[in-house]
Amino acid sequence: MKHTFKTWFFGITMIFAVLALAFATYAWFTTNRAVSTSTATARTGEEALELQISSQGGSDFTDMDTVPITQINQTDAGYLMPVSTDDLVSFVYSPLTQDGMATVFRLVENEQYYYHGRVYLRAVGEGWPSGSRMNLYLDQTDDLLGKNVDGMMLKAARLGLVFGNDSSTAVILRLSEDQDNQSQRVYNTVINGQTLGDGQVLGYHNGNVVAQNDPSESADNYTVTFGNNNITLPQKSLLSMTFGQIYQVDIYFYLEGCDPDCSEAIHLDIADLNLAFYGVLDQQEGN
Repeated sequence: MKHTFKTWFFGITMIFAVLALAFATYAWFTTNRAVSTSTATARTGEEALELQISSQGGSDFTDMDTVPITQINQTDAGYLMPVSTDDLVSFVYSPLTQDGMATVFRLVENEQYYYHGRVYLRAVGEGWPSGSRMNLYLDQTDDLLGKNVDGMMLKAARLGLVFGNDSSTAVILRLSEDQDNQSQRVYNTVINGQTLGDGQVLGYHNGNVVAQNDPSESADNYTVTFGNNNITLPQKSLLSMTFGQIYQVDIYFYLEGCDPDCSEAIHLDIADLNLAFYGVLDQQEGN
């Protein structure tokens, strides 16, 4: 029988990814200025169970209190442009618009229009039954996710996570459930003569750009909540971690160009994004 302890605070790892965006975010065609300062910090709750973090993987894994979220390419992350994806593997952008409508799309090369950083996580435990694992969640204590943000930029932003270099683990998170006033929302993505509406994005499959259902989920679906003497776990975890295994964590931050809130309503915006992970023991018990 599998039992998840909900009252012991075993381990917490916080990743602080601070992105300050300025200038207008006109859907698909206006450059955004971003200043990125990214670090990652780990804390331990119980000595018997740790969620460790490192800036390097493999034999170079070194658990530290503070490590950088290392950008994995040479792209200047200070410039973000609206892109669209349904899988965090292929991103597309619109190189031009006609009469305010985006109808031509290209694959993003060299990750030049979005932020992509990387850290490494490892669950370490001693004295637990064979087969015990650590489940990974988000923690938004103290407004760690979206701290000091007025919300305008986050309405169109997405946070993507991929674990262990396995695209099947991809999770795309919405950072805000708010929407602009209808008069400010923009529906200007056209594919095969169809204007995309709410809940649609673009995917790139078999050499073609196609309309897809938006795979993003609310960050709340993966977030633990804290009571006076207990925590409540969401129905979903980001990852089930084997003790001792190192997991590469790819972190994507981008503006979803198909989101109607990706419009000129976002201007001269400053946003601090603070992402925290929380690990909880998932213990396997004998019959």
